[in-house]
Amino acid sequence: MFHIAELRGREPFDPNKAPDGPFVVFEDGRNGAALLFDEPEKIIRADTAAEVPQAFARMEAATRRGLFLAGYAGYELGYALEAKFAGGPVPQARTPLLLFGAFRAPRQYEWRNAASLATETAPVEIALTPAWSLAEYTERFDACREFIYAGDVYQINLTFPMHGRYEGEATALYRALRKRQPVAYGGVVALGEEKIVSLSPEVFFDACEGVIRARPMKGTARRGFLPTEDMARAALLTQDEKSRAENLMIVDLLRNDLSRLSEVGSVRVTDLFTVETYPTLHQMTSGIEAKLRDGVTLADLFAGLFPCGSVTGAPKIRAMEIIRDLECAPRGVYCGSLGLIAPDGAIRFNVAIRTLTLFPDGELVCNVGSAVVADSRAREEYEECLIKAKFLTGAKTSA
Repeated sequence: MFHIAELRGREPFDPNKAPDGPFVVFEDGRNGAALLFDEPEKIIRADTAAEVPQAFARMEAATRRGLFLAGYAGYELGYALEAKFAGGPVPQARTPLLLFGAFRAPRQYEWRNAASLATETAPVEIALTPAWSLAEYTERFDACREFIYAGDVYQINLTFPMHGRYEGEATALYRALRKRQPVAYGGVVALGEEKIVSLSPEVFFDACEGVIRARPMKGTARRGFLPTEDMARAALLTQDEKSRAENLMIVDLLRNDLSRLSEVGSVRVTDLFTVETYPTLHQMTSGIEAKLRDGVTLADLFAGLFPCGSVTGAPKIRAMEIIRDLECAPRGVYCGSLGLIAPDGAIRFNVAIRTLTLFPDGELVCNVGSAVVADSRAREEYEECLIKAKFLTGAKTSA
């Protein structure tokens, strides 16, 4: 899906310059393919819940015209789509709920360009300041535990922003960071004033020829220094009861979400508790797939699935209510999704974790979070959140 040989209908991108004007670069790290979408025929956005239905209609119309769509959906789109929240306020982020460009065929993109070469010899280490101290985090953490003990939810993904500064070019930052942390499904979205840099290891869903697949990630272990230690940590992760419970909760949640869009009896779990290894950590994943019903639209897909249950908690709707009340700011693109939609119906979206928002004044926002369950501990979860920002900071964090 989205093979360059099939999609490229224009001259390759000139590697000696940075993209000019509105653009999206999306990379599939599994096969090393990066695609550049530039010179959009139109930009489609929705800033309020009332604008969302028309935005989806315009997106559908663009694909019928043979155009590709590339962009993002912000986390708060979930509040605009879910009937439970109908008529209520949607948390207002500083970024749109939906922002997509409609493009002709993309071009192959090579990261070795003039803008990124400047950072090639200088490692990126951006100091970040957490929005919450440990004490402030613990207060919200304790509230989450009370909801869990009361039986409201089984798991809540509690997140907060970290703030820093970056004055450079977005693709240069992406290139520097991807050298430190290889990317599974990431890229850069530069369709508005803000720039989004995503280095996500997690696919939200992809759909091709009527089959939809999801691969949630829950459960993390650090890499070991020696091969024997590394293998032991991976093996322990597969047996860790807490990680398995967190993973299984999200698998069940996504099975339920997919069942609302799929043919009866077609939802199946392809594998459980599979450990995938990355440069700095081992990650537990599971696979789910289903056969989509005929006539499912983009709006249906997002209404049925968005946001991904791995970034909310379970049950999803109650977790989203608690998140809205406890977190200190809307998440924006973080925990939303970046992705592509091809004219032939092929779709791929990531889960926008390890995702940065760059604002025109140089402000950088990097959100972090972790799953809170009954036996979680506040200090451990807070430290896990800070560790998740080390792909950007190196070690520079001021509490």
